[in-house]
Amino acid sequence: MRCPGLILLLLVLTACLGPIDAGPGLPKTSQGFSEAMRWRDFQNAALYLQPELRDVFLDQFKQDDDLHIVDSRILKVDLHDNEGWAEAEYVMEYYRLPSSRVQKWQWSQRWRLVQQKMTKPGVWLIENAPPALPWNE
Repeated sequence: MRCPGLILLLLVLTACLGPIDAGPGLPKTSQGFSEAMRWRDFQNAALYLQPELRDVFLDQFKQDDDLHIVDSRILKVDLHDNEGWAEAEYVMEYYRLPSSRVQKWQWSQRWRLVQQKMTKPGVWLIENAPPALPWNE
């Protein structure tokens, strides 16, 4: 027996159930977060966090003219692509006036691939709140 219509239907359905589109990828996304931080663009940096964490993040980085960021980078990424999550080590080097002593602040980030709609690529978002900043303790 031949059922070309059934075979065609199965092929179409199989194509629809393909892998999740991971969008631009975590390396590019985490680099965007790091660059936003480097340029003190905290509003855009907050968009890389889960929505419920954005206000906490922004409260820590209120407009502070004394804060000067010297460097901002992702040190390493441990990607679990098949499971849709990753761990990353972020470091920010900064000084706060009146001091000129450069200090480091590190954040062990957990990133999660969020698939909002099956027709759109996934989005990588940070799912853990940042640690307290030394000047906010």
